[in-house]
Amino acid sequence: MTAKLRKKVCTFAFDFQHHNKKDVRLDFQKSIANSQATLPIVGGLTFILWFVLPPFHSSISYSASDYGLWHYVPSFLQEGYWTLVISAILAAWAVYLLAELNNANVLLRVNSRMLSSMLSLLLCLMVLCHGFQPGMVVMLLSLMSFFPLFSSYQSSMPQPPFVASLLVSIASLVFPKWLWMMLVYWFIWGLFRALSLRSFVSSLLALILPYWLYGGVAFLTSTFPDFMIHLQMMVDFQRGDYGQLEFRDVVTFLFVVLLFVVGAVDFSVHQFMDKTRTRIIYNSLISYGVFIIIGVCVQPQYLWVLLPLLMLPTSIVFGHFFTLTYTKFSHICCIVLMVLAVAVLVVQYLPDNLLFKLLTSNF
Repeated sequence: MTAKLRKKVCTFAFDFQHHNKKDVRLDFQKSIANSQATLPIVGGLTFILWFVLPPFHSSISYSASDYGLWHYVPSFLQEGYWTLVISAILAAWAVYLLAELNNANVLLRVNSRMLSSMLSLLLCLMVLCHGFQPGMVVMLLSLMSFFPLFSSYQSSMPQPPFVASLLVSIASLVFPKWLWMMLVYWFIWGLFRALSLRSFVSSLLALILPYWLYGGVAFLTSTFPDFMIHLQMMVDFQRGDYGQLEFRDVVTFLFVVLLFVVGAVDFSVHQFMDKTRTRIIYNSLISYGVFIIIGVCVQPQYLWVLLPLLMLPTSIVFGHFFTLTYTKFSHICCIVLMVLAVAVLVVQYLPDNLLFKLLTSNF
């Protein structure tokens, strides 16, 4: 008996030691995903870099009619210290709302703040998002619309579609072409089995309401031609101007798309592990992200307005991958993506002519 007991103890000790050695390789990723300190650390780092990183001048102008009512925003709010402060407030608000969205809809099977941490990290890396621009406003309003959108799951009540459509319509006041996103929202309500005659009419009334008020004010203030130009910009699609894109723009866009694709593919493979409602929500977010990617490819001149919006589904689907997938491949993939994140930040400060010389030096 003593010999058998000694053999069992030795076998258990060997298996325990081997198990620990095997798990050490994945502890780094798991500790980041499950730690309650991840969001405060990432948020603090984002806050510091937001005000420490030197801004670079962009050739993008948001004063054109493409951006609706944005030209009424005072110029001093779009430059200097004020633009950093206002954009930082909007970014912090968005990070908080994403944490609340996760709590309300249980987007992760474990208690983690990885989704908000991912959004904070992406906003930190994209330096042009550190300024007060239409994309940050539209991103915040779109994130707010996710609450009534997800709450309408298998519900015939008209109130959630009304609120979600109203937020989309308000966002389109500073970016008129964003109103086309309602096609995706109606598609998502179809996935949620929440699209009925009442909900459709409710969403249409919500879309009309801000423009009814805007049109009335424009008529009373003799600015009705501006209102008509605003309506025209919704359907005025010009040929994609790829010449406006700089190398850093392409790199940042491809990096966010890479994160989105990794997260979307991983979820498609492992979605059977989530509940039905969670699966449909993630599939709707993937549809949301694909629509934005297509929009950037067709209309690249709006990249820096649409990129903050692409960060929303990217943060959720990649955060799901980072938090719930613990394999050797995911561990290596996360390390590689961390290195790429640093490279993306550095590339944004390199002159385009220097990057061109580096890329063509071997040819």
